[in-house]
Amino acid sequence: MPFYQCLVPAGSLDADTRTELAEAITDVHTSLTDAPRGFVNVLFVEYDPEAYFTAGKPNRCTVINGTIRAGRDHKVRTELLTKLSEAWTSLTGQDPTTLIVGLNEVDPTSVMEAGVILPAPGDEQAWIELNSAKLGERLSAR
Repeated sequence: MPFYQCLVPAGSLDADTRTELAEAITDVHTSLTDAPRGFVNVLFVEYDPEAYFTAGKPNRCTVINGTIRAGRDHKVRTELLTKLSEAWTSLTGQDPTTLIVGLNEVDPTSVMEAGVILPAPGDEQAWIELNSAKLGERLSAR
């Protein structure tokens, strides 16, 4: 379920860098939450650099907008934000002042993936055991 949408200026990332960033985002998320790797989604969306403005002025920043299950404590959310920012700037060389990272939390009972309603944080193991036949490949990517 975690869904990370990365808005970037058109042409700013090559395919290899996108792959490295997707791996890093997946690593950060799974290391802090124990979510199965097969459930971490990362999407890169390029925008026209002339289309983004802040305070009425052109801005070429990057935005990482993560949607995660509600219920993670403040420490985990802070670590997610910090480590996502560090991974991004380390791999891209981008100035951290031009990076916006945000998390949006959704009630896990409001999300379905692979035909299964998601569990609350902390209930993953019982959920995996109950749904392992349906989840198959996604869980093997753990």
